[in-house]
Amino acid sequence: MRLIVFIVATLVGGGSAIAQSWREYSYPDQFFTVAFPGDPQMETTTYQVADNRSVEAHVYSVHKDDAVFKVTVAELADIGLEESAVIDHAIKMMSEGGEVKVNIPHRVNRVYGRQLSIVGPDGIRSMVAVFDYNGRLYQIEGKALPTGNNATADAIRFVQSLIFTGGGSNRSAEEIRAAQAACSGPGGSVVAGVPGDDRRLEIRCRRQQSFVALVNSLNSGDLSGAQQAYSSLNQLQRFANPNGQFAQAMSQIGQALQGGDLTGAQQALSWLQRGRRNRQP
Repeated sequence: MRLIVFIVATLVGGGSAIAQSWREYSYPDQFFTVAFPGDPQMETTTYQVADNRSVEAHVYSVHKDDAVFKVTVAELADIGLEESAVIDHAIKMMSEGGEVKVNIPHRVNRVYGRQLSIVGPDGIRSMVAVFDYNGRLYQIEGKALPTGNNATADAIRFVQSLIFTGGGSNRSAEEIRAAQAACSGPGGSVVAGVPGDDRRLEIRCRRQQSFVALVNSLNSGDLSGAQQAYSSLNQLQRFANPNGQFAQAMSQIGQALQGGDLTGAQQALSWLQRGRRNRQP
C-alpha cells in the first residue's frame, strides 16, 4: 500500500526536484510515521483547540523551495471536548479567510478523520488531514506556495505518507459498521454473512466520497483539489473492464491532471457525464 501511495502521488503531479530526498521518519512515542523531503525541525508550542483555550503541541516541519510540510501533534487528554468540536475548530482556523474546496471523510489504518483541500487568501493551496486519536490531535499539512510548479504533487505525497502505528482505532466496532452502512446503498441496507463484506462496503464508501470530491473540484476549477481527490480515488478504484467508458474517462482525467491541464480534465468529465445521461431511459 505504501508503494501505491507514492506512485499515485507522482502520477498526478509528475516528479519534482525534491522528490529524490524523501525519507520516512518514525515517532514511536506519538504513534505515527511520515515521509519528509528533508530532516524536519521540531518545536514545542501551543495549539488552540477552542476559542480562548490552548494546549501543548509538538510541530515537525520542513520548509523547502516552494512548499511547506508540517505535522502538528496537540495533547487533548482531559480537555473534555468532543472530537467533532476539536476537528471543526481546527478546520475553521486553517481555512480562516480562505475557502475549503474539499472536505471529505478520511481514514489511515483504523483511524478516522477528515481530508481537506484549502485555498488561502494569499493563494497558498493546502492539502490537509486531521485526526483526533489516542488523546491527541494530529494535523498534517502540505502547503504549495503560489509560485510552486510541482509543489501540489509534493503536498499530496506528504499528506498521504502519514501512517499510524500501534494498531489502535478511534472508532468502536459498532461505529465502524454504522459508517459502512451509511454508504451501502438505498436505505442503508447491508448484505450480511458474506466474508469481506465490511471491507468492500468501506472501499465503496470511500470511492464514492473521493469521486464526489473530484467532480466538485473540477466543477469549481480547483486543480490541486482535483489532483488530491483523483489520487485518493485511484488508490481505491479497480476496473473490471479497463476499456469501458468510465475507465477511459478516468484515465483521460488522470493524464490531464498529471500535466496540470484543468480544462482537459473538465472536458473528460463532461464527456463521461454526457455518456451516462445518454444511457438513461
